[in-house]
Parts: sequence; structure tokens; C-alpha cells
Amino acid sequence: MGMQRSHRNNVSLARTPSIARIVAGILAPVCAASVLMLAAPASAQAGNPCTSEWIKFKHFFDQNGPKVAKGICQYFNKDDVAAAKKCIADFEAAKAKVDSTINTYNGKVGDSQWKVGPRGLGENQWLDGTLLAERTFAGPPVMSDKYRLEFQRTGGKARNTLQATVCFLDERGNSALAPVRFSVDRNRTRYDHTFSGVAGLTPVILLKKPWGFDGHKYKIRGNSGAEPEIVSKARAAGKGGKNSGVAPCANPCPDGGNYDGANCYVGTPPGGTKAFLYAGNYYYTPKANKSCPVPGSSYDGANCYVRRAPEKAFIWSNNWYYKGCR
Repeated sequence: MGMQRSHRNNVSLARTPSIARIVAGILAPVCAASVLMLAAPASAQAGNPCTSEWIKFKHFFDQNGPKVAKGICQYFNKDDVAAAKKCIADFEAAKAKVDSTINTYNGKVGDSQWKVGPRGLGENQWLDGTLLAERTFAGPPVMSDKYRLEFQRTGGKARNTLQATVCFLDERGNSALAPVRFSVDRNRTRYDHTFSGVAGLTPVILLKKPWGFDGHKYKIRGNSGAEPEIVSKARAAGKGGKNSGVAPCANPCPDGGNYDGANCYVGTPPGGTKAFLYAGNYYYTPKANKSCPVPGSSYDGANCYVRRAPEKAFIWSNNWYYKGCR
């Protein structure tokens, strides 16, 4: 579980091809390296460095990419409640596979074998390292219209510039969006950007500097936004009741979290600690050594601050919740 205090708001709105129909387009190829496709943009700029990395490390992508069935939530009539509910159920099943991959990636933090070759980039959790020459990161397909990437230079003796390239690849390894490049050095130490229109695409980040024993120390983190707008529209079309699992509004959890059919689940503190609310914020009690292991949380001298809590926040069964739209 990971949480952040703030997000930059770059919103991408899905487009419908006709008044009567909604196109969701979660597609996956029939080849072994199947990945999720959620209304992904058309492929562009094949042959870029990220595509070269895809080819170079194809075995990694084949072994680590989630396998998703073809034909999830492609078309449904906005007045067809049953089809809308099936679309949501199929989407949530696909998302569960992606979430499982994220948990696998997050669980390998600190594994020395994971530092050889490409590294899987989970979500809501910092990965750190020292760049001496090149490094490739790849996340699972994005289950949102938005994806936030944060990168920070944290130290090191390197004096030359670290160059980074960010791509979002389709199922064939082609760049569906134009690659974005940024650089960091001793004077420019941070990069923070939210990408739009990336649902169903695989984020790949390439880091490079001239080889040398003096490296750049860094940390990197990725984070998907709320569920795609097309799925929110399906929830609205479903007009579900409290226990249906289908939210009766377009975005049931506007402050993040997952809709559980009644409320918005935000997260659970570590074992042996207690979740609570204080001064409009989510908190939990620290571990015995005063540590705050939840990614993104911090020790304030007494307890562990997590993030701002929405207006209708509450604690239930030692979990952070809030009431979303009804």
C-alpha cells in the first residue's frame, strides 16, 4: 500500500465515438507477451530507444507482463445496465491481475538479483539505486487515464548529467505516445510529471549517463491515477445500489482509494499499529523503533502522518476510509 500527499492534475478525458455507445477498449494481444489495452492511442514513433529496450529485454516483459483476456469492455450501450455491470466486472478482474504484478514488483525492493537487467517499477513505493551507466525500469500496464512519475537525485559523486527517457509502449513494444526526455544533475535534482491518455500502456523509463565509477544516487516512483473515465461512465450507466459493487456516480472516490460497493477504502496501517484521524489527516501509530513503514508516510515526532483526509473520512476495522459520492 502506498500513499502520497499531493498529485499534479493533468486530466485526460476519454472520447466516445458516438452518442449511443461507449468504447472502453481493454484489449490484449493473443501473443505470449499480452498486456492490457484500455482505449490506448494509436502507435507512433516505432524504433525509439524504449522500443529497442523492449526487444532487448523481451524475455523480461514476457515473463512479468500480466496476462489479460482479449475483448474486455469494448462496447456497450449506455442504456444497457447489464452490459455496463459486466464491463465493470471484467475491468476489475483485469485490474486485479495488474495489482498482483504491482505487489510482486513492490515486494522485490531490496532484492539484489532484481538490480540486474531491467527492474519492474511498482506503484506508490520509492525504488532507489546508483546509476553508473544505464538502467531500465518498466511498470505494468496503466489502469488509469493518468500516470505520475517522480524522480529525485539524492546524491552521488557524478558531475555529468543523467539523461532520462520516458515512453509508454503498446503491446507490440511501439511507443504509443511521443517519448518524453528529462535530465537531472547537481543543480536540477527533481522531475515530477503526470502523463495523460496512457490507459492500457506500459511505462518504460530509461536512465543513462557516461559510464564511470562516480554515480548518481537516485530514487524513482510511479503512481496511477483514478480508474479510466470510460469505466466511471460504465459505473454511472450501471446505476448500481449500495451493495451492487457498481457506484451510482461517475467518480465514487474523488480523493483516491478504491470503491468497495459502499465506501472508499484508502488503506491499512502495518500490523501492530493503529489507524486514526487527527486534525483532518490520516495517521497511524509508529512501530517500536519509531519507524513509519507505509510508503509516503512520515514520522512527525509522535505518530506517522499519512495524508490529508477527505471531509467524510472515518476509521473502520483499523482501515482508513471515507464516504464517496452516493
